Amino acid sequence: MQCPACARPIAMARANCVYCGAALSPADLEEASRAAQRVLQTKSLANLEAMAGGPAQESLSRRYVVIDTRAAQVETIAIACGVSSWEARQWQAASRYRLVRISTEAADGPLEASLRAQGLRVLAVPDETVVRSRNPIPLESIDPLADPPQCTLREDPEAPPSRRALREGDLALIVSASIRRERVKDEAPRRGPADTRLEDAWLVHLHFKGEPRPWEIDPLRTAYEGVGLASAYMQTVDLVRRLSAAAPHDDAFKNVVPALSPGADPLGGLESLAPDAGKKKGKEPKVVVLDNVAQFREYSAWRGAIEFVQREAGNPA
Repeated sequence: MQCPACARPIAMARANCVYCGAALSPADLEEASRAAQRVLQTKSLANLEAMAGGPAQESLSRRYVVIDTRAAQVETIAIACGVSSWEARQWQAASRYRLVRISTEAADGPLEASLRAQGLRVLAVPDETVVRSRNPIPLESIDPLADPPQCTLREDPEAPPSRRALREGDLALIVSASIRRERVKDEAPRRGPADTRLEDAWLVHLHFKGEPRPWEIDPLRTAYEGVGLASAYMQTVDLVRRLSAAAPHDDAFKNVVPALSPGADPLGGLESLAPDAGKKKGKEPKVVVLDNVAQFREYSAWRGAIEFVQREAGNPA
């Protein structure tokens, strides 16, 4: 459930939106409570979207309204977006592009027109453009010593992997982020910690010109072929450093507050190989891994869509 004023998620602990301060009606709070229950009862993001989507949701066409924070003065951003000068300055320092709202208004509606009239550079991307980038293609292995680097990827989980070249000239954007993971028990004991912090991971998305889906590098899952640095993480850092000379690199997601949701255990495949993997463990509570992978993929999707719109207009970032 979203705030009717700024379209950000409603926090159940208070009767005002924690982002814009707008008052929330009892109906808004009740719907937010039902939405929270749906989240708790859903095992995956896909199932959650299926539960939330209905005839009313499908009929609404959404647009991602983004502003270029570098194209305006701090005071202009503060007045146009209704935030303090301090917060507007933080927006500029955090990232070039700021998602203001996911709007259901038509193109050049009141929101976009108002922001432009007050001197902001507005970039609006329809959800149809963003949705294609939400499902990245995982890279199974990379040969960084080849020229160009050769990658093994699996576009369809049910199909065999294919081999493709990673050509620097085809790159449009690199998006990287640190991923936060926690292991939580469904029914935590009354004594002792309820959750365990896992080692933070790192994901990299490579967006290509003319391709709707980015390639995803996960050092915990992507293998590197041949002789190289000591770890997959170090090899990924080195590869991103090389590729950044050919395409812009956006790492601003590190400034976004993590929103954890049920995710996949990166060590799940290894645990299945343990000697006692098939043994039952009595009445031990089920362990769930929470991470912000879905949040990062959403950020990467609209950020890649912005890059696409910019290039279509002949004005790449």
